[in-house]
Amino acid sequence: MGMALLVAPRGAGEPSIGPDSAGRLADLGITHVALLQDGGGLGVVLEGWAFDGARADEAARVVFPGHGDVRVLREAASVAVSVRGRRGDM
Repeated sequence: MGMALLVAPRGAGEPSIGPDSAGRLADLGITHVALLQDGGGLGVVLEGWAFDGARADEAARVVFPGHGDVRVLREAASVAVSVRGRRGDM
């Protein structure tokens, strides 16, 4: 699964996640979008089994059209965590 995080500072505007942009994101292989927010700005998590993180810049232009100051963080590692095998578990 490909994943990327878009980090937008305050003032970058609202992300575009309407029908048109959703269709364009789907064309990039993105099947899930999550919005995260705090006082400093907004984060948009993009995920999809067919999403190639190399195309994250293109996805950023879809979500934040006209805003070049959006940071794009690409997946560096993915780790699955399981409760089985912990000490004391039977």
